[in-house]
Amino acid sequence: MQITAIRTTSINIPRSARLTTSYGSTDFAPTILIEVDSDEGITGIGQVSVDAPFYGESKEGMLANIHNHLIPALIGQDPLNITHCNHLMHMALPHHWCSYSGIDMALWDLKGKALKSPIYELMGGKVRDGVDLMGFVYHGTPAEMAQTAKSEIDAHGYPVLKMKIGLDPREDVQRYRAVAEAVGDRAVIQVDGNIGYTIHQALPALAEMERIGALGTIEQPVASMEDMAEIAKRLVTPVMADEAIYPPEDAIEVVRRKAASIALMKINKHGGLTNVWKIGQIFEAAGLSLSIAIYYDLIGVAASHLAAALPCVTWPSPATKMTDTIVATPFGPEGLLLRVPDGPGLGVELDWDKVAKYAVK
Repeated sequence: MQITAIRTTSINIPRSARLTTSYGSTDFAPTILIEVDSDEGITGIGQVSVDAPFYGESKEGMLANIHNHLIPALIGQDPLNITHCNHLMHMALPHHWCSYSGIDMALWDLKGKALKSPIYELMGGKVRDGVDLMGFVYHGTPAEMAQTAKSEIDAHGYPVLKMKIGLDPREDVQRYRAVAEAVGDRAVIQVDGNIGYTIHQALPALAEMERIGALGTIEQPVASMEDMAEIAKRLVTPVMADEAIYPPEDAIEVVRRKAASIALMKINKHGGLTNVWKIGQIFEAAGLSLSIAIYYDLIGVAASHLAAALPCVTWPSPATKMTDTIVATPFGPEGLLLRVPDGPGLGVELDWDKVAKYAVK
């Protein structure tokens, strides 16, 4: 089998609520859809989210990378040899993990379709039925966030709620207190700092949140791995790595430095399913845990396959609330679970009318 073409489509779907982090605010979820065609008539589909400035690669940059460097390296190659294809991408354009990600996902989908097997079976089989879910409390006033937290638990019974911090430490503590009081003993809270604090801001703010109670995990409040290790040493609450890990080599360093005991996997920034699977082996061997970001569309489907196949994915993830999806196959939360599809490859089909509707130049 040979790769005959790789095609890209820019997609932009509105979010159902504005996402505010230390990086800024956004009302849309821009992504790039990838299609990998083979000479046997099988096409694999993948998708990468555009996270600039979160992780450095813009949509324009990724499209240029894919068309000018990655496609020429892959045309004529065997798409079933995913390891070799990833090696060729890395050789053609080193250290551009987001640019590789959608192609890597499409290769896994194509291979699953060719072998008539779900991706989770190709990764060793199912250890759970999909991704366990948590709730999300969008940024607002303390009173608004408290009401959202109460509503999320009343409606869904989430065991974990996630909220953003890393903006202003004093205001973050006020918002955290309001959410914690609304939650009581019904759930724990994951605070996500998106490297918005210095170590001198992080330690007192997080210590105060710990004293308030209900703190479940602290997601990457600072940029430095050394500072993360200091927070992990001083506080009881587990620290979760996010921006500290890109390729699997970073995961080894997190383990070595004892900088975190949980890591959040975002398929895009690690370079695709292949590298997330490798990081899963590292964390499982170290006795640590992973959470896998669901995001939307095919990225959420791929996350469910990884969560089903990796034993160390023991921490839940929040689903990103969108106004629509390009996935035609019914796929969504079932209570506190996002169930993995059982069809070949990713196990879903696209709604091409929706693709056309949300496609942008």
